[in-house]
Amino acid sequence: MIKSLTYILFINVFLLIFQLNCLSQLVTNNSGLIYISNGTIVKISGDIENKTGSIIDNNGELTISGNLINNSQLNSNGNINLSGNWQNNSVFSHVNGNVILEGNTQNIGGTNPSDFYNLTLLGSGVKSINQNINISNSLALNDREIDIANFNLEIENPNSSAISRTTGFVSNNLQGRLIRNTNSNTIYLFPLGSSITTQRYRPVEIVPINNAANKYSAGMVNHDAGIDGLNLNQTDTNLCNLNNRYYHLVNRDSGSTYARIIFYYDSINDGIQTTAANWNSTPPAKWKKADSTYYSFNNPLSKITINHWLFSGSNIFVLGNSVNKVELGQNIAGCLGDTILLDATNQFTSYLWSNGANTQTINAISSGVYYVTVSSNNCFSNDSVTITLSPLPLANAGPDVSICNGDSVQLNASGGTSYNWITTTGLNNSNISNPIANTTISTSYIVNVTNGQCSKKDTVFVTVLPIPTVNAGTDSIIYEGSQYQFLPTVSNYATAIWAPNTGLTNANILNPIATINNTITYILTVYDNNGCYNSDDITLITIPKPYYDIIIFNTFTPNIDNVNDRWFIENISQYPDNHLSIYNRNGHIVYDKQGYNNEWDGKYFGNDLPEATYYYVLKITGQDIFKGDVTIIR
Repeated sequence: MIKSLTYILFINVFLLIFQLNCLSQLVTNNSGLIYISNGTIVKISGDIENKTGSIIDNNGELTISGNLINNSQLNSNGNINLSGNWQNNSVFSHVNGNVILEGNTQNIGGTNPSDFYNLTLLGSGVKSINQNINISNSLALNDREIDIANFNLEIENPNSSAISRTTGFVSNNLQGRLIRNTNSNTIYLFPLGSSITTQRYRPVEIVPINNAANKYSAGMVNHDAGIDGLNLNQTDTNLCNLNNRYYHLVNRDSGSTYARIIFYYDSINDGIQTTAANWNSTPPAKWKKADSTYYSFNNPLSKITINHWLFSGSNIFVLGNSVNKVELGQNIAGCLGDTILLDATNQFTSYLWSNGANTQTINAISSGVYYVTVSSNNCFSNDSVTITLSPLPLANAGPDVSICNGDSVQLNASGGTSYNWITTTGLNNSNISNPIANTTISTSYIVNVTNGQCSKKDTVFVTVLPIPTVNAGTDSIIYEGSQYQFLPTVSNYATAIWAPNTGLTNANILNPIATINNTITYILTVYDNNGCYNSDDITLITIPKPYYDIIIFNTFTPNIDNVNDRWFIENISQYPDNHLSIYNRNGHIVYDKQGYNNEWDGKYFGNDLPEATYYYVLKITGQDIFKGDVTIIR
């Protein structure tokens, strides 16, 4: 054993690298000051104990084949290569130094936490800790496991690349956590795994939604969550088949930023997983399906993503599967001869119907109760529907008839208790058995005859003898006070009459000129030499001139990314005298504003509205009313 009393040991390098080899079992510093200068290589073949003195500055290369025990002051700005255990019982100041664990099955411990600058894992075996440690700059796992047990391993450097690895990972017990500081919305890897019982690498990635400063922690417990009182059979109705091999612990320790959480798993060894569940300890305690969750299968690791986690629930997560409920819909009333398609949808892997079919759909042709049981990822669901088929009525629309153009004919249908004429051209009433048809073209009149639940169609053909043809023209939009010349298309006519004659140069010619200030519908009636006539109309829609075009966009994405976060109506600022009302699909108003100017951010009383389609009514005084729909996408 080499003891240092009250002296200062300087180890310097000038032109050559000086190497000090201490070939002893233990090097003890009792009260001295030891300096290792830049470029100096010091090798200790055995243990080193900094007992009461100080290793004031290590700027060189200190290699220790045994253990390092620090009971006083240890400063390091160089490399410490350690093959044994690290025990810090006092003050360790990393400066900008590197600690390299290159031995076999090493331990980081002591009575005081250790604060490393760079920590690199080499050698073999598992590196374990029995004291909290901080790493200011980087952790290089390489191919090693570091077991943090029930302690914290915190990476203070917010750079997303502060942890590097090949196949190495961080393992922990129930209380242990890997903690990372963040300041960007990039991917932060938590390389979690375990070699207890079954070796697993099941990392987690956290992606904050912004660049604010936050601190997140994560761990993986490599056994059934039920062992820790988190019963996997206590679930909401949306979950089944939860993973009993391991579970994760993910938390936001400080900050307020929401994040995307990505869980990786091995679909071959873990089974198919399609969702993530979060433990809810509020009685009755149970697992609840996480919202906004989606999955993707990959090789070697598949992943499940919680797209927007608010950290408002517990920090306990387990993977599993969603229960996709089969719904056949309401009971169906039909008629004899109908074929009823029953569809269980294509979201399941197996189907079993009450008639023995194992297909997604079946055709029902008789009355009865039909059942289906479906499964997907070992999750089962069933539903039933009752089908009632009634007899058809004896529908009769009456005999075919011929009429002259301009004449009318009374139709006579029979065979049922109610009637609905599907062809309504020229009918005075489409919901009686004997309406009057007054048509100008030969028409097939189809009637739907109903007797209770069932109906049947029949047709009567009405032939109309030739009459003059007339096309008054296409409805047009014109400016108030402007002129419009009619250019109708007619044949076989002798005279023409326009009505009303408001604003017309001559109502009795084929091509008069109209000058109007208000919207008017004109009717053109032409007569042939036999007194037969036909009519057509044209609407002239007047608009003020000029006014700006209103362009209304039908989607926006209020997800606080400063892109399309508010609903935009182009040129709305030109019409401050407007009123906007927005309704949900139930007809409830979710936004109302007099003088809207592109302010709506998709909220209702300060809360985000769900992704959905909403309906608007925009009134612009003296101009127009705009109606339509707008969809919120997050």
